[in-house]
Amino acid sequence: MRAAISAMSAALLVALSGVFTLGADAPSSARREAQAALKPFGGIVGDWRGSGQVERGRTKGAWSESSSWAWKLTSDSAALEGQIKKGKYLKSILIKPGEKPHTFSAEAVLPDGKKRTFVGKETAKKAFEFTSEDAGGDGVKRITLTPLHDTRLLMLLEGQNADKDYTRLGEVGYTREGVAFATGEGGPVCIVTEGRGTIPVSYKGKTYYVCCGGCKDLFNENPAAILAEAAEREKAKKK
Repeated sequence: MRAAISAMSAALLVALSGVFTLGADAPSSARREAQAALKPFGGIVGDWRGSGQVERGRTKGAWSESSSWAWKLTSDSAALEGQIKKGKYLKSILIKPGEKPHTFSAEAVLPDGKKRTFVGKETAKKAFEFTSEDAGGDGVKRITLTPLHDTRLLMLLEGQNADKDYTRLGEVGYTREGVAFATGEGGPVCIVTEGRGTIPVSYKGKTYYVCCGGCKDLFNENPAAILAEAAEREKAKKK
């Protein structure tokens, strides 16, 4: 009897081990859905140098800043984070999928360290418009991100007057760091997000590419699952 119980226990442990192994290797549907919802922003991942102007074509009040955008990924979530160095109106911004399809939420940190919440949507002009949910306060209340192409990005910053009308604070024109202005979208593709692959990673002697540190960390955490996910995407494209 004791031998039979021991055999049953061993079999159960083997079965549970198989379940846990499958769970570890299976791509997270929650993370994949969030990542897919944020795919329209994928092109802004990378480092950018920016020139801000209160009014276009006027140097009075102009400033310089830089930003770095990267995926922030866990096994069950996805977000895009922009860190802005010397930003006049923003210090950072974290973008996540919204509660409704084709909507987004964003949490911005202002230069003084205060946080401000925004809700966003894609406009008919292929821009992304975020408006503040927070009542009162000064500074930026609406942010419009407009990717012009792979190497140029505009960020319009607006406040609100006493009548709640939006007023222009300034606009930052960003150029991608380390890329010639006329460069196209050729080159390696990120194995995680299908964005611009700039960082090599390897698994079982083969080299792949990812677009940022967040994707690199996720790949290194479970490369087999990421490669399985990429294979699923390619299979779906051929249907």
